[in-house]
Amino acid sequence: MNIIMWMLSSAAFFAWIFGITLKNPFSTNAKHFGLLIVVHLVLSIAAIELKKRGVVILRHEDSLWLREGIALALKSYMALVLIVMSSFMIALTGKGAQQMTHFHKTYNAANLHRNPLKFYLRQEPAIVWGYRLFFLVGGVYVLWAIWFRLPF
Repeated sequence: MNIIMWMLSSAAFFAWIFGITLKNPFSTNAKHFGLLIVVHLVLSIAAIELKKRGVVILRHEDSLWLREGIALALKSYMALVLIVMSSFMIALTGKGAQQMTHFHKTYNAANLHRNPLKFYLRQEPAIVWGYRLFFLVGGVYVLWAIWFRLPF
């Protein structure tokens, strides 16, 4: 089951990155990230309040199916959080590089011919894709850890 869920979540990860993140402007990705933060905050507050009131969702005597279902739901939520957060970071690398290039071309034009700025301006797309590749590989690894290394 874990291998299937890891493969499905990895496919969803790549589909989200290449289908949504890289095709939309940074503002769209920032809105997705902001929505995730709000939903996560609401869920966290609800969980804290339920715990204060003594509500127990899962007990040791509960059925295996219930425990497995809750574990599947938690891992799926963690995978969704990872996908949206990685998506935001991938979009941020492109936007950050764009802003840095704009700054130097506007306010530092006299030094564009000097290294390391000259190297950066020539290699900007490769540098951005290097960072994006770092986040892609890291995202797949974290998805693997979610599905295979978590004890629940």
